[in-house]
Amino acid sequence: MRIFQSAQRILFLNGSINGLTLRAASDQAQVLAKVTDDAVVEARPYKEIPRPSKFEFFRAFLPGGEFHDVSIVDYAVAMRNRYGDIFIMPGMFGRQDMVTTFSTKDMEMVFRNEGAWPQRDVFPSMTYYRTHLRKDFYGGNVGIVSAQAEAWGKMRSALNPIFMQPKGLRVYYEPLSDINNEFIERIKEIRDAKTLEVPDNFVEEINRLIFDSLGLVAFDRQMGLISRNRNNPDALRLFDVTKEALKCIFKVDFQPSMWKYISTPTFRKMMRLLDESLEVTQRLLKETQDDLEKRRQAGEQINSNSMLQRMMKVDPKLATVMSLDTLFAGVDTTSNLLSSVLLCLAKNPEKQGKLREELLKIMPTKDSPLNEETMKDMPYLRAVIKEALRYYPNGLGNFRVCPTDVTLSGFKVPKGSNVILGSNVLLQDNSYYPEAEKFLPERWLRDPETGKKTPFNAFSFLPFGFGPRICIGKRLVDLEIETSVAKLIRNFNLEFNYDASRPFKSTILMEPAIPFRFKVTDIDH
Repeated sequence: MRIFQSAQRILFLNGSINGLTLRAASDQAQVLAKVTDDAVVEARPYKEIPRPSKFEFFRAFLPGGEFHDVSIVDYAVAMRNRYGDIFIMPGMFGRQDMVTTFSTKDMEMVFRNEGAWPQRDVFPSMTYYRTHLRKDFYGGNVGIVSAQAEAWGKMRSALNPIFMQPKGLRVYYEPLSDINNEFIERIKEIRDAKTLEVPDNFVEEINRLIFDSLGLVAFDRQMGLISRNRNNPDALRLFDVTKEALKCIFKVDFQPSMWKYISTPTFRKMMRLLDESLEVTQRLLKETQDDLEKRRQAGEQINSNSMLQRMMKVDPKLATVMSLDTLFAGVDTTSNLLSSVLLCLAKNPEKQGKLREELLKIMPTKDSPLNEETMKDMPYLRAVIKEALRYYPNGLGNFRVCPTDVTLSGFKVPKGSNVILGSNVLLQDNSYYPEAEKFLPERWLRDPETGKKTPFNAFSFLPFGFGPRICIGKRLVDLEIETSVAKLIRNFNLEFNYDASRPFKSTILMEPAIPFRFKVTDIDH
């Protein structure tokens, strides 16, 4: 990935910043910098920010420790209860301290000061792999996840028109519908004939759906992992490797690890997985390009407007890195989001019914096509997805490196500090979201009587990030989830007749903690 909902504007390097000219933005930045500087003078020193000792922190994650096998979100909630809205996750084994804040004012301060080239040090082990171990391939194209400063800016500037403009998604409406139709037939095939329940491993089927969907962008073709080419060895291996690598990253980059000093077994395993994922990606992309060339020579009309072909025109190596990262960052995050939406609807039948009423207006028959026009006006569908993102937050929040000195929660935080902006913890806080324990898509819609929306703090809901470094796959994820949910709820009624009090656990991102044995009943009309 994710690749993994709020419609924030993207800051482009061509000079437009949220509708302000560069000069106006510069003036605003100078005023803000002065306010920040004045605040820094009055702030308390960095060393006074609450924190556990390094020993306490290290011991807490070992077997028998307070946070052994505890999700990162549960850990963050416990720390917030203990220390308040700001604390330091102590650095060790070559890693910096991580200033963690749950204050929306702090989040706004960090984002407003991040500049045109925001920095974040999220996966140092992957960055090390790309900049040191495999510099022979990556060179200056380490990908927008690992790149920083001007190098990141140039990549993002080239990719924004491909990923962030709605017109670039038009070519995917029909193939996405085909993939979801295949998934619907797969559900009918695997569900129990008597109970109508899908099997315990249904999450794997969802993962295959998302892998095939994102494969449209990554490899410019349908991989067929749902049914038609279910045992494709390269696609299956890439499918498995990306999941295994994410687990390794959590162990070496988020839990205490000595990989910067000693080549630990987990670090070595991760390096092997990254090597293998690169090799398989290159092989699959070559197959795609070879097939396209054969079709061109045979006189076939080739669509050169796909995301992959447009990336190839910019830089073939960048296209390879982005194809790999689309799957790496997107499969698990998007699969978890679809799982959470379906679970929310299955446990809230009245909301599911209301959504189906909306869908029936644009999909009078089950095979009604979904396209740019029909999907334009679906406010309740989008509210359902947005509420699922709130109800089951994925991961902890956003990461940034402060490019200037800032004041957070009354403390001086110096330039270069790593900061975790724990906005996802706020999504379950009643002071930000009244009746947070309830699944209420209506909270995101306009009141039918007043025509007004309920105001929410914009910095408490950032599932795709904010500013120039907002998730580049946001529009792609939106399209995939909207298509899948629309297709599934138009075709089936979903029930979940089991305990769903803790359906997910969380490492870097959340993952299923229970079998999702949905009861799937055909809709008659």
